[in-house]
Amino acid sequence: MVATVKGKNSTKQVKFFDSYTRVLLAVMFVLLLAIFGAGKYMASHKMEGGGTDDLVNNLATAVTQGEHHPFAELPGDAQLGAFSVANFFAGLIVGHHWEKIFGNPVEEKVDA
Repeated sequence: MVATVKGKNSTKQVKFFDSYTRVLLAVMFVLLLAIFGAGKYMASHKMEGGGTDDLVNNLATAVTQGEHHPFAELPGDAQLGAFSVANFFAGLIVGHHWEKIFGNPVEEKVDA
């Protein structure tokens, strides 16, 4: 992904999909694959991994009188772990590119 930053006298190309971002995304997908794999293993062996999410969802279901539907069905706290891993890596990537996204372009000084 490339963005164009326009300064007063020049136009600069900024790359967002650099090697740092590619490495972080690769590590994130490996961790998410492990979490989803463990979740499928637990589900296939009918293992319970109950956590506080089940308790909160049951309380919310009683209040709203509707059924809760999770985005990704994983047993126990594996769902929370998967979203935590994804958010952690998204924060690292956005933090790495923070200056590129929100910073003011720095003008280079030319010595005469």
